[in-house]
Amino acid sequence: MFQQWSEMLQLYKRSRPNYWHAIRNNPLAAHLLPTWLVVLAIILVVSASFSVQQHPLGPVTVMFSTSLCMWALLLAREYFVAEQFKSLYQRHAIANQPLLQRDSYLRYAHFLQMLEQNAVSATQAAEIVAFAKISENPPKSLNLTQNAMFVAIMTFLATIAAEKAKLTELWAFGKGNLVILLTFAVLLVLWFGLIVVRDHLHYKERIIRYLEWASHDLPKP
Repeated sequence: MFQQWSEMLQLYKRSRPNYWHAIRNNPLAAHLLPTWLVVLAIILVVSASFSVQQHPLGPVTVMFSTSLCMWALLLAREYFVAEQFKSLYQRHAIANQPLLQRDSYLRYAHFLQMLEQNAVSATQAAEIVAFAKISENPPKSLNLTQNAMFVAIMTFLATIAAEKAKLTELWAFGKGNLVILLTFAVLLVLWFGLIVVRDHLHYKERIIRYLEWASHDLPKP
């Protein structure tokens, strides 16, 4: 069963949609036009941000324009994906799902297609799901974030560290804002790192859920 579960992991990797390949093959496709327009708008916003810094409403305008561009880019990407994989969208009614969850359903559609090409039956998918749920070692029971003593100690140390930082030469020379900005940047990088780690940990759980769905969509022997 370990071999079959490993094969499912490989099939999932091979089934992931390659958006860049589709763009390279036909960069001037009509369904890519909104994406290119949004990219152009982002370039214009970035270019204009340097010339409106002195204006009282300049930073607010740039932030608002950037937010609009991000939403427009999300919608343009969705339009491109829906047109590029129209048959899968229609077969699984992906367009009827919440916007932020459609990518997950599209991944499942590609994975199901790969399972069908490899003649995987619904019974096999169900058996692999049952095994996959017990294929990992039991989770460790130690969770320091739920330990009141550990939280109290870390809070105390964080307070001491903050007071100590205020006495350093870097802070004394009026560069406290720089320290705060650098700290925020480090925390942001750590946050993105945690997102990547969490997504990796969620990786197998996602495949198990897809196999559970597939056990209802695949043909039964």
